Amino acid sequence: MSSTYQIERNRGTKECRQQLAALREKWPLAFPVKHEDVRPLAVRAPGEIAAAMGWSLPYTLGVLVGWKMAPAYCQAVLCYDKRVSLDGSPAEMIDAEAKELAAEQLARLAARETAKKATKVASPTVVKPKSDPVPPTATREQLRTRVRTSLLRRSA
Repeated sequence: MSSTYQIERNRGTKECRQQLAALREKWPLAFPVKHEDVRPLAVRAPGEIAAAMGWSLPYTLGVLVGWKMAPAYCQAVLCYDKRVSLDGSPAEMIDAEAKELAAEQLARLAARETAKKATKVASPTVVKPKSDPVPPTATREQLRTRVRTSLLRRSA
């Protein structure tokens, strides 16, 4: 059985897209629409968001997963040295571990994209349709006879 924490986090992950719109409306500087405007969030941001929105912390973390795992956010972590608070003001420095995790996520996303392209480029396999035991020109009476015969075989 899953814990309440995990249930809430999963629910937040599922509702990420809808809730991101609410976050953008409330904090446009922290959650910009344009990819080039994205900045890494302050470490204390999830707690502030949970308190302001009336969400539980696990739910908030689930909502933020989609935002933080996006390529634009990972690029921002690698490009900038400081995080920003919800109002857009500079916060703490980005540590090396965060940069490493962002690089790993970008590598995973690139590998996934490469795999997708490889499957599209690969020659499609020709699937042969199974031979139909009933000829397409079979009449109703012929089909009825086949069904009766198969039913009689089952009962015998």
